[in-house]
Amino acid sequence: MTDMKNADVPEGGAPLMQPSRSVTRPLLVQIVAYVVLVALACIPGSANVGGVVYSLLLSVVGVLIMLSAFFTPLRDGLPGRITACVLGFCSMICAATPFLGELVFGVHPDGVERSESLSVSAWLAGCATLLVMLLVVSFARQMARNPRTDMIVQMSHMVMDGVSCIAAAGWCFLPMLMHADGVRPVVRALTLAAVALVALALAAMSCLWTRDVRPLDDARSPWIGMGMMPLMLTGAAVGIAVLVMLLV
Repeated sequence: MTDMKNADVPEGGAPLMQPSRSVTRPLLVQIVAYVVLVALACIPGSANVGGVVYSLLLSVVGVLIMLSAFFTPLRDGLPGRITACVLGFCSMICAATPFLGELVFGVHPDGVERSESLSVSAWLAGCATLLVMLLVVSFARQMARNPRTDMIVQMSHMVMDGVSCIAAAGWCFLPMLMHADGVRPVVRALTLAAVALVALALAAMSCLWTRDVRPLDDARSPWIGMGMMPLMLTGAAVGIAVLVMLLV
């Protein structure tokens, strides 16, 4: 049966099928990025915010955000990509500032575990603020366009780009997920399994997204951006998993 959703209709009236897109390359992008992130988090001392390894992890997350803006398959244009990068780096600042929890909640932690949970909570609060800013900027951007063609498509793509970059900063808590003290092994194993399930689910969804996406004609290797999008969204699962692990 002809898939009319992915078909273009020329003047003659007969639908022409678009060439099928391979899902192999986006999946390979995800695998390579996961290997790099996990390898850095497994290095002893990676949870030390002031250490070299943690700085390398931050650099990798920053590179992911910039590459996603450069290779994105979404139709949000240059303003959307710049907005996503700015919000993504603001989210990284929230994640990499240990004393932010004390500033946000006005609570002095009694121990290291309490300090870590406050740090993750402050990052989630910062993400909520950044998401509100993203919605406001996305709407204002569409109102400023003239004419406002494909308004819903461009606004949804801009929001998706921004959400991915904001969530990517959650990978900064991966060393904490793997090395935090005072956590029962069973709880750590369950949280790691939950993050892995989220990553697998998003990887499966990315196969559908790859087949359905319609990037711009001048898009640069959009399969790279499509492969990085589920990886970056998984960062939110990492941050939430760390908070649950520390509070249980």
